[in-house]
Amino acid sequence: MKLARAAALALGGYLIGSISFSRAVAKFASPDGGVRETKFELPGGEELDYHGISATSVAIDAGPKWGIATGLLDTGKAYVPTLIAKRAWPDEPYHVVVATAVMVGHNFPIFHRFKGGRGQTPFYGSVLAMDPIAVPATNAAAIAIGAGVLRDVFFAYTLGMSLTIPWFMWRKSNPELAFAVIGNALFIGASYRELLQYLKLWRAGKVKKLESWQEFKESYPAMAKTTNIVIEETSRTSATAPEQTSNR
Repeated sequence: MKLARAAALALGGYLIGSISFSRAVAKFASPDGGVRETKFELPGGEELDYHGISATSVAIDAGPKWGIATGLLDTGKAYVPTLIAKRAWPDEPYHVVVATAVMVGHNFPIFHRFKGGRGQTPFYGSVLAMDPIAVPATNAAAIAIGAGVLRDVFFAYTLGMSLTIPWFMWRKSNPELAFAVIGNALFIGASYRELLQYLKLWRAGKVKKLESWQEFKESYPAMAKTTNIVIEETSRTSATAPEQTSNR
């Protein structure tokens, strides 16, 4: 692998990842066109602060269809360059360089003061380009284990990312395995505040176990028809802006 080419692809991938589709969609679809941080209700009624600007925050603020649209755009911005690199250099792991750079850009975008999302959608977009079967397989297993066995909303949402590690070990895909490990580390690094909040609530016994598939579905902003949300203006909009509550 040539260092200069890898560096150029990494820079290009980072700049692509830094494109914030969530901000673009929010400007069009949000009630006042603002970019927001959000709180959403966990099973049991406790609220979790979400500090990312991503498909999740768009879904909470503007509604599920806009969140899904944002998610598709974020998936595409990782899928397309990863697939191009994979096909252009099939015998070299340049696609892993591109995929990692896109996720870094998404989480820490240079165009927006390094305030971005948490990286799930670009992670899955890149994995989809690497191994299309991996995404539905790991997510189906995550939902079955997280919602059906553990009955925990956090595991149901995030376990699929972790399961890509044993998946690529089983497939004996070493470059892709490296991306799975790095991608999970980037996700944890970007979402540590949410993870610590959730762990604190879980240890206090304030997170209710999921009772049904419907409860899992309704707890996820991109799928829920009605979600009780408290919206907080970001400091960029106004440090003193009042909280708004929207029911969708």
